[in-house]
Amino acid sequence: MSSTSERIDERSARQQVAEAAREIYDRRLSGAMDGNLSVRLGRDRVLTTPSGVHKGRLKPEDLIVVDLSGRPVGRHTGRPSSEIDLHLVAYERRPDVHAVVHAHPPMAIAYQLAGGRLSEVLVSEVVFACGQVATAPYTTPTTMQVPAMLGDFLACYDVVLMERHGSVTVGPDLDTAMARLDALEHTAHIYAAVKMMGGAEPLPSAEVDRLFAIAHPNSPPYRRPGSACPAAEPQSTPSGADADLVQAVLRSLGRA
Repeated sequence: MSSTSERIDERSARQQVAEAAREIYDRRLSGAMDGNLSVRLGRDRVLTTPSGVHKGRLKPEDLIVVDLSGRPVGRHTGRPSSEIDLHLVAYERRPDVHAVVHAHPPMAIAYQLAGGRLSEVLVSEVVFACGQVATAPYTTPTTMQVPAMLGDFLACYDVVLMERHGSVTVGPDLDTAMARLDALEHTAHIYAAVKMMGGAEPLPSAEVDRLFAIAHPNSPPYRRPGSACPAAEPQSTPSGADADLVQAVLRSLGRA
């Protein structure tokens, strides 16, 4: 039987995840039925959002506890997220990660589709907020292609954009993972506006290295110690950003 402290922790975690899911929906960082969130409850239990539930109406009791193989534990009425394996691979590869947020931030996705590279460092704040932003090659959602591809990325990066799909942000707690999602989308808005206005040169690599040394002193730039990290951008990306397309996306989101 769970201890009292475990029950209190789980109750608090359920409330936090439900509130975070509503925030994502209210801020249009995902559609009603899109995306998923989880937190690590302990060594072998994970609390996750259920499949097919409106994120803006999610209640704490709707959440499901699973083991590290994705099997539900205890009483439950729904099914775990169809992409629970994406979360489990993050916990497997990163003992320091205790929260995973998968969302569909519209500007970040649109900017990548238009040929933009969110791995570039145009503003210093992105290094402090996100570290190195990486983009993983396209995989078919809800299939085992996703965790198979993302394992190596999540071993190295805290913020990963999946081509033509969405984002994954991780952290030692849910607040940090959510803050990284917010920073990713905010950065994408800045970068899209920059492209629309004619573009800008990235910061010099020496300055980027200096920023990483300040922001992440325990990790070398662009990689974690002992990791064989995939490149932050896929080998093939869409051809150059189209300023008219970016402007159209901005207008559709009420930003232009």
